[in-house]
Amino acid sequence: MPRVFALCLLVCSCLLAPAASAAAQETSGQMASGAWYRIAVPAGWSAGDTLILYQHGFDFSAPDGPPGLGPLKDVALAQGYAIAASSYRERGWAMFDAIDDNRDLVARFTQQFGAPGHMLPFGGSLGGLVALKLAEADGFPPVQGVFAMCPAAAGSRLWDYAIDLRLGYAAICEGAGELRHGAQPLWWAFDLAMIPAQLGDLSGLGGMLDNLVVLDTLLQVNRCTGINLPPAQRSADKQRRLAELMAYAHLSDEQFLLTNIGYATFGLADIVRAPDKLAGLNPFTTAGVDYGDDPLVAARITRLIADPVAAQALRAASDFHGQVGAAKIMSLHTSRDELVIPANQEFIRNQVPSTQWVSAIVAEDEPSHCGFNVAEGLAGWEALRAWINGAPQPSVAQLQQACQTLVASGVAAGPCRFDPAASFASFDSIVRPRTAATATARGHSTHRSAPRPPAQAAPRRRALNP
Repeated sequence: MPRVFALCLLVCSCLLAPAASAAAQETSGQMASGAWYRIAVPAGWSAGDTLILYQHGFDFSAPDGPPGLGPLKDVALAQGYAIAASSYRERGWAMFDAIDDNRDLVARFTQQFGAPGHMLPFGGSLGGLVALKLAEADGFPPVQGVFAMCPAAAGSRLWDYAIDLRLGYAAICEGAGELRHGAQPLWWAFDLAMIPAQLGDLSGLGGMLDNLVVLDTLLQVNRCTGINLPPAQRSADKQRRLAELMAYAHLSDEQFLLTNIGYATFGLADIVRAPDKLAGLNPFTTAGVDYGDDPLVAARITRLIADPVAAQALRAASDFHGQVGAAKIMSLHTSRDELVIPANQEFIRNQVPSTQWVSAIVAEDEPSHCGFNVAEGLAGWEALRAWINGAPQPSVAQLQQACQTLVASGVAAGPCRFDPAASFASFDSIVRPRTAATATARGHSTHRSAPRPPAQAAPRRRALNP
């Protein structure tokens, strides 16, 4: 089983000067939008100093209280940074309003503590994408640097993978483990009433067995593939379908298949159905996509044509364009991440000048999502701080050396796995290209100028039949 973490630097909060956190002034509350916030300001911080904006990862639970300030909280406070975080007003893929939520957060911070001179956005997974997009958004203090860990930098293209998995599953498991359907014509998207309110990061659906739709989804996947059975107890048909589905989805780890199915069902349906997201419009195209590496899927898969308003709304909310001004980006990825694949780094490397990014891979023995250890995370953070303050652009080899120094000195736990020679499969080799259908619009856009689907009446619910 892979280690699957939203961000696994959690213990680095006790690395430096724990007393600094106690000395900080902390405040929290709720915005008019419904988003919650938390702010911590160390003694001695004054207007014009730097503010860290921490961005949490994908969370399918509705915001119900102030968020945490992330794994670097005590480190950052000890170094004199103020730090603030928003829960976001939306659950799940919160990109439609996350930039506005951070804009509100900075306004609240400024009202209480004075205007920051610079910002340092920091986050992992979905939060890494939000951090990147803050560097190119309007209406914020200048961004000096971005610390992005396993960022979902491909934006809307990650959901092309999800729709391919959802429809590919339907083709491979036809007649043996079919999942529930939502209202027509978008049968592949669960209705909102079918989605539990508390699903966390979707990595642990087994913990929601008291929900009938989650339980039925897991049972159907098991019926098709036998994935929850010991290999010796899987029938030949189950083993065949599991192997085909794993190959089709470009996965090597069975637990990542379950996690990705969670995103391709519950997460995908929320984007499509939620009235504050796409309000029942389809943003996905599968017509014309080449599924030739799996003849069964190519013959059976449902061919969709996107609603252009919905497709543009998802791209405008989700895609990173690389227009980050002078900001420096430190981006780390784990080598065997099969949820937010390492090839997300392409969207930084290909769109930002090479003098402004360090994109590093840590070599894993076991798969994980964002499974960094403390020394690796701290090495990346300290290298970014030094670079912002005038040091030369660091290399991956220097990150490894810095990490080893932290371990040898007893400051942080290793091991150190930065690999200067690391390579990864291209994004298009994992997520089938859409050519014109997913071409990112030129130019910068923010949420406020992005098109949104018109409000629609809630779809008529139908009986939920297993």
